[in-house]
Amino acid sequence: MSVIMNKNSFKYLAVAIAFVMLTFQLFTSSVNAADIPIELRTVPLNETTNIVLTQKDISKGKKLFSNACATCHLGGATFTNPNVNLAPDSLAGAYPVRNNVLGLVDFMKKPTTYDGVTEIYDVHPSLKSTDIFPAMRGLTDNDLKLIAGYILYEPKVKGIGWGGGKIYY
Repeated sequence: MSVIMNKNSFKYLAVAIAFVMLTFQLFTSSVNAADIPIELRTVPLNETTNIVLTQKDISKGKKLFSNACATCHLGGATFTNPNVNLAPDSLAGAYPVRNNVLGLVDFMKKPTTYDGVTEIYDVHPSLKSTDIFPAMRGLTDNDLKLIAGYILYEPKVKGIGWGGGKIYY
């Protein structure tokens, strides 16, 4: 008899919990994630024009970055060359400059050394080397823009931690 009461008690408890949760859902306002301030979402498109990323752009850019770039650039560092990272100062010092969306997209299509002299598509993932780097397969120009936007957005959120390497992770 006590086993039956325990089963019935459990059923009543489960129904009561479900009722409380349903009531809570119906009578409380939905809480959305806080909007990311526009200042953080504004990134340079080129040397003269800025664009404002949507929260969806940032989210998709992060996912694409994680899938295609984070193996070597986790947290904006460059594990194969710690002297060059994805921090804004490093990107601005490259030639051609890579501190804007179009500059980064150009690099992801045709990567060159930091001074811009030598093509490095055989050692750096790009659309030119999808046979060697399959993570780049299927990425569209829009995907590259989202990745670039994410790269330019992250240092605004993480500060010096973005590109700082393993001391921050």
